[in-house]
Amino acid sequence: MNKGRKQAVLKRCLLFGAAVFLLVLIAFGLVLVRSSSVKNDGESAEMTAITLAASETHTKISPESEKETQTGESAASFVVYPEKTKKSSEFSEDYDAKSAVLICCDDNEIVAYRSENERIFPASLAKVMTLIVAAENAGDLSETVTVTDDMVYPLNELEASMAGFMPGETFALEDALYGMILQSGADAALAVAVHTAGSEEKFVELMNRKADELGLKNTHFTNVVGLHHEENYSTAADMAVILEYALSNSRCRQFLERYEYTTAPNEQHPEGLTFTSTLFSRMYGDEMPGIKILGGKTGYTDEAGNCIETYAEINGKTYILVICGGKTNWNNIYDTLSAYSVYCAGGKRYEPPA
Repeated sequence: MNKGRKQAVLKRCLLFGAAVFLLVLIAFGLVLVRSSSVKNDGESAEMTAITLAASETHTKISPESEKETQTGESAASFVVYPEKTKKSSEFSEDYDAKSAVLICCDDNEIVAYRSENERIFPASLAKVMTLIVAAENAGDLSETVTVTDDMVYPLNELEASMAGFMPGETFALEDALYGMILQSGADAALAVAVHTAGSEEKFVELMNRKADELGLKNTHFTNVVGLHHEENYSTAADMAVILEYALSNSRCRQFLERYEYTTAPNEQHPEGLTFTSTLFSRMYGDEMPGIKILGGKTGYTDEAGNCIETYAEINGKTYILVICGGKTNWNNIYDTLSAYSVYCAGGKRYEPPA
């Protein structure tokens, strides 16, 4: 082979080698870019998850911060305790309560207070937590619920307040919830618990789990009714947070705001059962100027005394008032009307008719 031909072959070999080397470099570069992109995407997703988690952790009750529950109803995932400010006042001595708290939900502030963090027995105010757990875990309101002998007779012996359902009677879940909230029926509460969780014990576990989720500071439940037990306790402040949480659920609000309800007729009650609110049977809610009390719950046991919790609209804002340990239920009504007037609307105490 002559010298010129050898040089031509060598040149072609060098060009081919360079081309192969270049292709290898390009392929390697593409792999590095793809790997970096995947890593960055993973880090971005991780940071997004962390950001969302942090955002959810610092979210107060609001429609924007709600999450979907098993029933399709939305409920808030986190509750922020209202705080005392320079404007907060201690309730004056003319209010008949062992402990009480008045909060402004919109400003997240305590308006007035008295021993609001001291442990109390909640009596039937506990049924608001029962309502929350049922609203978030039970099925459709038209599902059927049954009251049994085992539910009714022990409650009668304890002289618990009853909705009036008969042993063996079957009715809608909606009927039971109205009987539980309006009439404060222990029979209805127990029927709701068994229907929702299979037993009262399992339902109580859900109640305490919810209390933990809400970050309640001093609340524990042993039954769904509010019957006295040393380990069935709460505070006025915790009960206010529970009620505020309930207001974020439209299903809960419909029961808390109703004045009267009649169940569908059945064999045991051909004309149905009529339940009247223990709250609105004692007040209209608009007795004081500029104040509209929208709903709430009452309760009583010998150990708890008279308890009441309500929520009201005043000057475009929502307020919650919890009074525990009152001497009479009428004192609680008068103090409720007075507290909203004096501490929220700049008005006077309520004067009951002579």
